Amino acid sequence: MRHRIAAALIVCTLAIVLACTSSTDDAASPNTSTNQSRTPTPVTAVALDLDEPLTGVTGIEDRSALSPKYGDVLVLANRSDPPSGFDTMRTSSIALHHVAGALFGPGNLVMRCRGNLYLACPYLATSWVADPGFTEWTFTLRDDAIWHDGTPFTPKDVVFWFDLALNGYHLDGKVRAPAYFKGDLGDIRSVEALSDNRVRITLGARNKFFLDVLANPRLKFAHPKHLMEPRLLAGDMSVSPLDIGLVGLGPFVFEDYQRGTQVQVRRFDDYFEVDDVGNPLPYLDGIDYIIVKEPAAMDAAFRSGRLDGGARGFGHYLTTERKQGYIDDLGDDVYYAEIEGGMFRLAFNMLKEGPWQDPRVRRAIALWVDRDASIPVALGGFGWTTPSLGPPNPFKDKAFVVWPTFDTEPLAERRVEAKRLMAEVGYADGFSMGHLCRARQTPGCELLQAQLKELGVDLRIQVIDEGEWNRARVSLDFDSQQGRLSVLPIPEGTEGVYGVYSRSPDSYAKHEDPQVSEFYRLLREATLPERRLDIWRRLQEYIFVEQTYVVTIAEAIYVAPYRSYVKGLVIPPEDGHSNTDFATVWIDQNEK
Repeated sequence: MRHRIAAALIVCTLAIVLACTSSTDDAASPNTSTNQSRTPTPVTAVALDLDEPLTGVTGIEDRSALSPKYGDVLVLANRSDPPSGFDTMRTSSIALHHVAGALFGPGNLVMRCRGNLYLACPYLATSWVADPGFTEWTFTLRDDAIWHDGTPFTPKDVVFWFDLALNGYHLDGKVRAPAYFKGDLGDIRSVEALSDNRVRITLGARNKFFLDVLANPRLKFAHPKHLMEPRLLAGDMSVSPLDIGLVGLGPFVFEDYQRGTQVQVRRFDDYFEVDDVGNPLPYLDGIDYIIVKEPAAMDAAFRSGRLDGGARGFGHYLTTERKQGYIDDLGDDVYYAEIEGGMFRLAFNMLKEGPWQDPRVRRAIALWVDRDASIPVALGGFGWTTPSLGPPNPFKDKAFVVWPTFDTEPLAERRVEAKRLMAEVGYADGFSMGHLCRARQTPGCELLQAQLKELGVDLRIQVIDEGEWNRARVSLDFDSQQGRLSVLPIPEGTEGVYGVYSRSPDSYAKHEDPQVSEFYRLLREATLPERRLDIWRRLQEYIFVEQTYVVTIAEAIYVAPYRSYVKGLVIPPEDGHSNTDFATVWIDQNEK
């Protein structure tokens, strides 16, 4: 242990903590989001320094003396084995990130605030300063963060991670590719380690919202320099976090992994976060992630008492029918996290020849699709579409929800125009188009196939499993696809899914349109809120209407079950990749 608080201070602190514990509110209500504060104002210039956390109490073997929240192992379903060797630079799959939050933490230098998803909070950095032009960001790192093997976290780790993410690795003709999210990070010119435990990140262009981009929970420090670099220098370009023992910085340390069965993590006693009264996080002794590939099997395990919480991820989130089964069997013993999810869409590969190269063809397909019909079939009954702007969310500016304002005419009128466009371009008799289909999304693919058949488009579905999906969706092998589901909650963070393929291989539509890049440049340089909103509207109209690179259909609402005794769960209003560290979760033994 490296904690330095004197024994006398520990005794005094315990007295204070024990006196306050009984009146302290839970970290989160068990059935509502903790995001219940003001309209978000992005943190862009300076964050106040945090006092060094009270960590001396972590040496106490029986934490129940501090609070009844401590103890027990949370048992969660996980929809499959974490892919790609647990490498967060290789995939955004929730099968990995549901586990990765506990191992690697909820963020990187910053994180999405637990109290308000739309704000950036300190995590591995305690403070930051941006220059007046928002091109130079200087972060001061925590001095109490250590890797799970006991090695201190330093600025060199940050420089190494950004270099690996942005540039990959090259040695003697061998190449490791950059991170799939390279495009999300924008134009980073340099990352430098400075004195006094600081890091300076220099951007090629103004980005007032760089912190919000960085707070993406998929961008995790899972690549410790002292373990990864020797393997790379030895020529192992495919080395993954799993290969080096899953050494992270998060609240839980790796315990065991049995492929196809479970992943086990246990409390990291030297974790730096504390709760609002100074008690060390996490509360749980550990988490067991039970790998359950079939939703029906997950439902049976949950309803028979073998799970405390369901899996996150499309396919395992509940449908209306499955949720009713939980209600009938378990009643008030279960609560349901509702998270606004990703979009059901159709995106075109503009870098492959075919009839879809003509924008009139793409426009015809967009006009033809019956969006309302997709919700019960493709989204399990939980979702919304035009003209709605989505479920109530007091933290989200609905002015930025633009796509439902397009193509609002009645379906019959839209379909007449779709037929006219197909005839005009010479495809009145239709054509054939391939479609990459993730196995979990087969009902949605079949729905598109059936609907487009009436337009004369023969949608040839190629169904692939989860492992192949993570490779295929970033390739140029397919005519069309749906893409990954989740989108970052700020406009500047969407370049990774709407931007040019050369910078964003995980983009939905595969294109190299410089106009899209120009829109994102203008977004980053916008100084007035009105200007930013105007650019975002023009960008969306360009992508969804003028060029129709992407056909917007409907938004999902994800529903995940948890036992009523699971307390302190932070439920994000959107993006199920958020808040998967579970550091604030505790189990109420009085209700279990």
